[in-house]
Amino acid sequence: MNKKGETMLSPNQDLLKEITAQPWCRELAIRLDELFRNDPAYRGRKLLRILKALARGERIARWGDRYVISSLCPPLPSRAFTTFLTGGSHPDALFSDLAYARRGSPASVNVSITQRCFYHCDHCGATLPESGDDLTTAQWVQVIHELQDLGLAYISFSGGEPLLRNDMEEILRAADDRSATQTFTNGRLLTRQRAQSLKEAGLSYLGVSLDSPDAEKHDDFRGAPKAFEHAIEAIHNAREAGLYTIVSSVIFRKNLSQDNLHRLFRLAREHGAHEVRVHQPIPRGRLAAPQEDPKIFWTRKDMAKLYRIQMAANRDPENFPKVSSFPYSEGPCKFGCGAGLIHSYISPTGDVWPCDFVPLAFGNVLKEPLKEVYKRMLNVAGHPATACRARKMAVRLNDRELPLSGEEALALFPQYQTQAYPRFFKTLQS
Repeated sequence: MNKKGETMLSPNQDLLKEITAQPWCRELAIRLDELFRNDPAYRGRKLLRILKALARGERIARWGDRYVISSLCPPLPSRAFTTFLTGGSHPDALFSDLAYARRGSPASVNVSITQRCFYHCDHCGATLPESGDDLTTAQWVQVIHELQDLGLAYISFSGGEPLLRNDMEEILRAADDRSATQTFTNGRLLTRQRAQSLKEAGLSYLGVSLDSPDAEKHDDFRGAPKAFEHAIEAIHNAREAGLYTIVSSVIFRKNLSQDNLHRLFRLAREHGAHEVRVHQPIPRGRLAAPQEDPKIFWTRKDMAKLYRIQMAANRDPENFPKVSSFPYSEGPCKFGCGAGLIHSYISPTGDVWPCDFVPLAFGNVLKEPLKEVYKRMLNVAGHPATACRARKMAVRLNDRELPLSGEEALALFPQYQTQAYPRFFKTLQS
């Protein structure tokens, strides 16, 4: 892969000039310089290095008067973007903390606000029986306040199907501009009015599940009739409401072809999506089995194949929307697997896990302050891994009563660390 092209894709050049000409860009640079300058490892030119490392493999997307480098981080300009980069645990070494992924709290969290859903997706990770009711509105509002006070820059709302909660807007409004917000939906309940209501409540990004360009295949994949029709309508409604609209696609190995993905990308662009985000299936939930199915789960060669398709699509803005993928963003080429360190997950009943697919409970938000739970998890998280921890530990967790908790969780999680840092961090360390 061409490293120069991978670092700064050619479609980004004009947008980067546009961004750097904005008054807010100079203000952001001054602010970041003020926060980093007490660190002996920092030099002013490293701000450009951070930007290049964030943009590696990405096509920057314009969204109204904002810009999205990666939908895994807050948009520019925003207070949340600054929080994303400066959430280290040492005020006099914030650049080094960023370079070595040392954080006082994770940067992002996926908050699963309900276990209810009317679809039956085989790849869904939210399949563990919850021993209790979903948290109430007041309890989720308190959790959001705690998350923001700890420095979470990115709060994602999922389920189940999050739009089944009529109080989602009230929960959303609990977050101020210190955090960007996102939700994922299968689209069935996203009317024009609901999309507008979510936008007015402060939602930034909205992801709609769409896994195939063929209606029948998508309906079968989601276990629901008219799932395709609802998803397409939801994409239109989200875009019309002014939300940054993402098509979120889980692709089984048997469907990982350039032709299939190009058709999906074109369909997303035709209906107004800003971005397509590709996910690989993880052996959890209904896909959990003693051995991985070669028709479903990807190999390293498959990931390399996806990267080539992704990079080529991002160099062709005339035909395709922005394309991103979790295997790339959370692999050795970018941020790596930040489960428990950069990312975290809170279940509908308040259990805190490293991520949606790592069923290790480090505590519960109803039983102790979230700060204490995160401290316990961060102490054993190590640094970002170069491979997905969930996939590595899946076989070991098969036939176990989940989630694991207490000493079992504390002992197991560190065993899936890697020695090397992913490339984003190595770039800043050099």
